[in-house]
Amino acid sequence: MISNRNVLIFFGLAFAVFLYSCSTSSVNYSDPNVLEAKLKAQSSSAEINKALASLALTTAAVAGDYRIGPDDLLQITLYNITATEGGLTPRTVTLRVSQQGLVSLPLIGEVKVSGLTSSGLERELQKQYEKYIYNPQVGVQITEYRQRASIIGAVQKPGVYELSGPKTVIDLLALAGGVSDRAGTQVHIYRQGPNGPESQIIDLLVLASNATLINASNAGLITMPVQAGDIINVPPAGMFFVDGAVKSPGSYPLGRRYSLTQALATAGGINLDLSGSDVTIFRRKSTSGLEPINVDLDAIYAGSVSDPQIEADDVILVPINGLKYAYQRVFGQLLGWGISIAGVAAMSGS
Repeated sequence: MISNRNVLIFFGLAFAVFLYSCSTSSVNYSDPNVLEAKLKAQSSSAEINKALASLALTTAAVAGDYRIGPDDLLQITLYNITATEGGLTPRTVTLRVSQQGLVSLPLIGEVKVSGLTSSGLERELQKQYEKYIYNPQVGVQITEYRQRASIIGAVQKPGVYELSGPKTVIDLLALAGGVSDRAGTQVHIYRQGPNGPESQIIDLLVLASNATLINASNAGLITMPVQAGDIINVPPAGMFFVDGAVKSPGSYPLGRRYSLTQALATAGGINLDLSGSDVTIFRRKSTSGLEPINVDLDAIYAGSVSDPQIEADDVILVPINGLKYAYQRVFGQLLGWGISIAGVAAMSGS
């Protein structure tokens, strides 16, 4: 029979484990640094990169769309110039584009070539040579590509990349190692257009959902040639954090609109063995800290209250039911140590 002393020993051990469990499970939610250090980041970047790779197999930049810029090497041929021996023969010159975007040619002098495609430069030179040559035939070939573009933001290897030939946005993302775990669902492209700064946005979420069904405008953007000086930015996604009685606590990218129940499902769902029905959303309203928003999950599931939308930097805490938690921690750990009530009694009686 178990004595009162044995019972006191057992409950003393149980209470000690309970206090230890409570102390090790607490998180200071008013300190974002502590929270972020505790939580592990996860995202769907692999799906986005897979979709980009699939699309890249079926697309390619068109060489004729490349825009000439400083330091490119051009081979310009006049096909119907009279040779000194008589007759017509091609005359070819090889020229490096200056930092001002100019080249100097016989008869016509300096010509601004920066920003033109090879076919566009051919038309411009034909127009200028018409003053000196009847029906001039001009060919332009880019023999060295020296332009650069930048890719920044949530990619594996941000930096400045040389455009060694025609490159698409997909090509630049591939050179940068693809998007990172913290990437959002958009790519922003900034460039200097003829009428001033221009910007375009590509929706990566559409690509990841179904790379074969992207709309025409998105397809045109993702496969359009990158130009000299372009800046391709992959902004990081906002994050939300889930902790407490869920199966996969951690931080998750807010790549789309999430309701509370969708966010909990992303974290693996609620551990019903440990949780109650109340959930708290800690939301930053000012620099002073996080404001708690209490939500009744049972009421959401019953349809009596709406399922709230999650915002960037929200912290979702599914409180651990104290009695359930203590029961599992105490009896789980004691049994893991090979200790039972009878074992405690036996040890105390020896």
